[in-house]
Amino acid sequence: MRKTYRIIISGRVQGVGFRPFVYVSAKAFGLDGYVTNNEEGVLIMVSGYKKNILSFYDKLVKEPPPLAMIKNHKIIEMEKVLFNEFEIVKINNGDKLNLALTPDFGLCAACREEIADTNNRRYLYPFTTCVNCGPRWAITKTFPFERNNTSLNEFEMCDTCQKEYEDPSNRRFHSQTNTCNSCGIQLVLETSAGEILEIERKYFFEKISDLL
Repeated sequence: MRKTYRIIISGRVQGVGFRPFVYVSAKAFGLDGYVTNNEEGVLIMVSGYKKNILSFYDKLVKEPPPLAMIKNHKIIEMEKVLFNEFEIVKINNGDKLNLALTPDFGLCAACREEIADTNNRRYLYPFTTCVNCGPRWAITKTFPFERNNTSLNEFEMCDTCQKEYEDPSNRRFHSQTNTCNSCGIQLVLETSAGEILEIERKYFFEKISDLL
């Protein structure tokens, strides 16, 4: 018999790839429902066979994403609810938040390799990020951590970035900081008079190439 459970996980769980991790894990265990950010951290409503749900829950708390830090977690059986699939949803009800501030994270090894790869579309793009790295606290205006609540909201993702954002197999799946050379922040060099100088992007990075 299928059952429904409500799971709450709190701590450093927003802006660290937790919802994408939950989504992929739920799919692997054949579960339906949804995951969202809320005023406590991450809320999961899940329906399926009890054995699968408990194994799913065990995986969440014992093998979380590398940047996550779980402080509290609980699972409560609820009245049975039928869901058609498992989804990542946005819920912002304006409740008072009780969340740990998510810090900014240094560049991960995978993004570092992309920036140094002349054949990669993010070659020398200084604002390259994924769910495992990049700014969080510095760009957050309010919680929950959704793109529309950050300073990146004005940068609409290009088609390629949007496909990454929607692809569960991609490490930029639901990465709120996702941008690239085509759709993200741009660097320019201006004179004191405000004249923009046409200089190759590579010029900005000649002095830090050894760090990539």
